[in-house]
Amino acid sequence: MNTKPNILLVDDDELYLYLMEKTIHQLSNELVVTTFTDGEQAVEYISKCTEEKVELPEVIFLDINMPFLDGWGFLNEFKKLKPKIINNINIYMVSSSMRDSDVKRASSFEELTGYVVKPVNKDQLAEIFKKIYHENW
Repeated sequence: MNTKPNILLVDDDELYLYLMEKTIHQLSNELVVTTFTDGEQAVEYISKCTEEKVELPEVIFLDINMPFLDGWGFLNEFKKLKPKIINNINIYMVSSSMRDSDVKRASSFEELTGYVVKPVNKDQLAEIFKKIYHENW
């Protein structure tokens, strides 16, 4: 089944979501972008995908600071869903924080692929997608 690569953006900053989506589409219009403004919605979405056997995103860009369920909370919920998830999901923690405590805490989650500091630019995204999609990029 050859579906379009699927990217999930989770951030409570609507302007950031808009800019990120625009940047991703500048890189490729082959990417499907889904956005949520809080971690809880994203967890529900992933849970629903696993139940309905819908293709999950290959990449999640996850903000740390969000109301309701923040990035850390999302990761804890994601861990519980992980046994139901077949495909590999690359999760990038995205934050304007360069605090050592955040970077260190992020490295304690094996679910995380990387830590990216905002603002994320086009070159960084291209690098990430190249890593994940290899020659298809």
